Amino acid sequence: MATTYTDPSVFESRGNTDESDPRVGNNFVPNEDLGEPPSSRLVRAPADADAIDGGEDGTVCFACAYTKVDTCQSADPFNEGEVKDAYEDMLKLIEDHYASGVSNPHVVNMVYDFYEKEIRPLGEFGEWTKRSIARHLLYHTNSEDVLAQEVTSMMYAQIQSIRNRTWVENIHDGTLEPHHKNIMLMERLIKGLGDHLAKKRIKK
Repeated sequence: MATTYTDPSVFESRGNTDESDPRVGNNFVPNEDLGEPPSSRLVRAPADADAIDGGEDGTVCFACAYTKVDTCQSADPFNEGEVKDAYEDMLKLIEDHYASGVSNPHVVNMVYDFYEKEIRPLGEFGEWTKRSIARHLLYHTNSEDVLAQEVTSMMYAQIQSIRNRTWVENIHDGTLEPHHKNIMLMERLIKGLGDHLAKKRIKK
């Protein structure tokens, strides 16, 4: 939570000397208590540009809904052979392209286009949004390959972001000095990423 130091003289000069008022005295006061908006917020690493917005959007995840259908209900359009074949082709599309050098947003777009063109016209299926597809890939499948790839991407993004903050430039004379704390943090992340990649190679 962002905090603001309040000089007591500011409030005393306004005639406010009530010591029970959190704004009076030598205190750090949260911005919210002063009626001010927060001055900072938590965000992704700047280099994490390949991230997918996986927030909820209130729509049904088609892939999960399909797998939960009772296969004995042959009248259900989910179980028609043509839809089943198209569904399996979609899974193959994900398997072939995820974690193979194709960006996550591109994979999501590929799956969205495939669903709209090859599956949705086969029945009365609602829209499967890109956000819902992203959530399926990242949270619903629980695949070790997906998890390993996401950890790799996240750690690499942190390293690249900190890499741009490892030296301090004096804006007046242009002199440079190393930012030791960030350099040490980057070294730890590089080691962690190396250990992670080594484990991925062993599993393969």
